[in-house]
This record gives sequence, structure tokens and C-alpha cells, in this order.
Amino acid sequence: MTKRILAVLMAMCMIFAVAGCGEKEVVVSDYGINYGDEEITDIEDDADTVVVEKNETSQTGGTTSTVTGSVSGSGSTGGSNSGKGNAVKHENNDKIKPQFGIVQEEKKSFLESVPKNLSGKEVTILAWWNQFDYEKKKLEKFTKETGIKVKWIYVSSEEYMQRLSSLKASGSAPDLACITTENYPTAIMQNYFQPLDAGKLSLDPDVFDLESMDKLKWNGKRYGSIIKGTTYITMGLMMYNADLFQKYGVKDPYTLWQENNWTWDTFVKTATDIQKKSGVAGVTAPYNGFRLVQTCGEDAVSIKGGKLANNTGSKTYRNALKWLNNLMLNGQYKIMDNSLQFDGFLSGKAAMLVNENWALQAGERFNNTSFALGYAPLPCPTKDIVIAADAQLWGFPVGSKNTDAAGYVLEYWHNPAFNETGYEIWLNDSVAAFCDWMWGQPKNFKVSAGVLEYGGDYNWSTIFYDCAASSSEKVDSQIDKWSGVIDANIKKIYKEFG
Repeated sequence: MTKRILAVLMAMCMIFAVAGCGEKEVVVSDYGINYGDEEITDIEDDADTVVVEKNETSQTGGTTSTVTGSVSGSGSTGGSNSGKGNAVKHENNDKIKPQFGIVQEEKKSFLESVPKNLSGKEVTILAWWNQFDYEKKKLEKFTKETGIKVKWIYVSSEEYMQRLSSLKASGSAPDLACITTENYPTAIMQNYFQPLDAGKLSLDPDVFDLESMDKLKWNGKRYGSIIKGTTYITMGLMMYNADLFQKYGVKDPYTLWQENNWTWDTFVKTATDIQKKSGVAGVTAPYNGFRLVQTCGEDAVSIKGGKLANNTGSKTYRNALKWLNNLMLNGQYKIMDNSLQFDGFLSGKAAMLVNENWALQAGERFNNTSFALGYAPLPCPTKDIVIAADAQLWGFPVGSKNTDAAGYVLEYWHNPAFNETGYEIWLNDSVAAFCDWMWGQPKNFKVSAGVLEYGGDYNWSTIFYDCAASSSEKVDSQIDKWSGVIDANIKKIYKEFG
């Protein structure tokens, strides 16, 4: 998948090689987008791309970021920054408290609840990244207190399902594995996973994101868990150069969001204004530019009545693709230069960057910038925020020998309330509170990836590239072409697996 994404990016960079500046003032309401005549549905998103990025850097750098921002609707204002001293500061930082912060009493209570007869069991975890220090420290504590050992099996994301299949066939199935976008729902239909009730999980609604889990049920059963506040999920966000916005007197994304005015319209106007005044590109995006489309609340495939359904006929979805196309250098507004990507943003060539929440973790490439770094949710068609998200459903593979012990490991491993002091993940409390705030918003997951991946040599990246590389007038014909592929794949999936 990583190779495919890189190939797509290289092609996109060739297409978007010329910067677009000096455009006329945009009439930001002239999109012709249908905002309210269709039901908003929650779908699943691409789950392994974030880890590819995370593996490029360490999670445990000792430096402090220059990130700014605070939480909307949290009852607090503020959030100050530490580090180089060049960050925008907000008052009342002491009022920012992460909702899913470490709770020692809960940790103690949970560890004491683990049955003593599970001591000595070994739980194997199949993962596509090497353990980070905060994970090691956390699981060491768990083993010390419960006697349950944890064995980590690393495999690349490209070989994940193949390794799971071979382990299952050899009678050595791991005790915990993940259902990601690329293997949902076929991993369930191919009998790789057991329903969640095969193991011991509290499923406490204060801990588990049952709403998202229920939207991704299969045949009325839950096959994977999501814990609130966990870092094992990806959410889209907008990062920006706060110094640049302050210098040129343009309202930044954070301010617009706090004013409840962070929409596609105001985003286009903001990007246009900063581009005109500063001479740099309004926005850039690597592979995750598609998350701007997700904020419309729909995807090419939906789940209706527990069944996969082709949703490419949706006007809301099609118009979102057309809108994104019009942002690019071959489009109407010409404010998005995809060739700049991460390095272009870091070097000051773009004012905003479409990114994901993993970037706000300690030790990432944004840990120290030469400018004050700001963040906000991605803009949405209206003032109603929809978070472009990516669900990882962790559960028990068929053949697992220790599902009960694995249930306790899973809940302890993923629950941020059980993290170890001194091994915090987010850059600071303000960032942690912002990420916690996103958990409370409606989330749109994307399931089209799994359906398209099932087709063979092409994948979800291909459909997105086809639409991005064409004019907005040709988006309908591109979607019509891919609609046939989706129909054929859905029929094939149900024919093979029932």
C-alpha cells in the first residue's frame, strides 16, 4: 500500500508542478454544493497509512513542540506553548485538562480485576510497527501486575493479512490483530476474526466508542473494538503556520473554528487571502488530501442495514470531489499545491497543511519548527463539524488460544487512562485536549477502500487519483466508471462469502 501511495504522489506532483498565485478574489459561496438533501452516513477510512508515517520517526523525542491551539466547547480557553519561545500563547492553560488523561485509581482498579488464573498466559499481538517506548513501558507494567506476558509480532503493513493467514493456517494465530480499511469487511467474511464476545472486554460506554463500533458491525455482531481517546485511530486535521497568519493579518483556521465559522467557504477565502498577501501557496497536502472530501460525511460505499451499498450516485459525495478538484492547480481556485507536501510546509512554502492527528505526537517531524505551529479540525461544508476519521478495529483472530487474557491486554494497552506518567504521547495538554475534543464529534469512516482493494491490481488510491487528475467537469464520468467496479466488487464479495 505504501508503494502504491508513493507512486500516486509522484504522479500527482508531476501534474501539479506549477504554483497558482495572483488569482482574482473568490466568490466563496459559488460552489453549487448540495448540503442538506441527503442523509449523512458514517463510513470507514484508511487505517494503515498513519502508521507508515509514524514509523519514520521516534515517538520519544525529548524536545518540546511549538504548537498552539486550544479546545472548542471544552469549557476552557487557552493553551500555552513551551519550547523555542516563538509560539503563539493563549491564556488559562491551567484550565486545559485532557478528557482521557491518566487516572491512577482506574489503572489500579483495572489491574486488580484481572483474574489471577490468567497469570503465566502469553498474549501475542500482530502489529505493523515496532513497539514505541510508551507501549513498552505500559505493557511492562501490565505484565508485572498481572503475570500475563505480551509478545509482539512485527510485520509490514503490506504483508499484514498474508502473515495473519499463515499464522492461522499453522495453528499459531495471534491473540490480537487489527481489521483495517484494506481488509474490511472481507477479513471478517473470510473467517479471520471472531466476534468480540469471544474474549473478556468490559465494553463500558465511558471507555469504548460503541457508536463507531456499532456502525461497523457485521451481520449484527461486533468484530473489533475502539477505545475512546486511543491513539490507535487517525483523524484528519489542519495544521498551519501561525506566524504567517499573524504577520499578514489573516484570520487563522483556529480562530475561525472557535468562532464556529470554519467552513469550506471560509477555508477557500482564507487560503486565497493568505496566498495573495504572502506569496506562498494557500495549502498543501500529501496522500491525506482526500480527508477534505470525507468532511462531506459520505463515501463511495456506505453500509445500509448491515449491507454494503454503492453510494457513488450521491450528489453530496460527487460535489465534494468536484470541490476538492477546484482547489488544485488545475482547478478554479488554485490554492492547493500538492507538490509541496510536508517539506514544503515546513520550509514555509505553504500556509496550511492537510494532515492527521498523529502529527501532534511527541517526537514527530513537527516537534520543532522554525515558526509557531497551529492546528484546527478540517473545514466542513457547513458549520457542523464532521471529523474525517480512520478506524482500526482490534479484535480476536480465529484460532486465538488466549482470548480472555487478550481482552484484558487490549483494554489496558489501548486505554489512555492507563498510560504511564512521563511517557505522555501528545506534545502537551492543550494538544491532548484538542484530540479528546475530536472524539466527541461525528466521525466519517471510509469503507470504499476495502471494497476497491478487493478488486485486484487497482485500489482506493486509484479512484482518488483519477478524480484529482481530471477537471471537475469530468469527475462525473470518472465516478461513473468506478461505480461499475464497486458494483462488481460488492457482488463478488457477497457471492464468495455470502
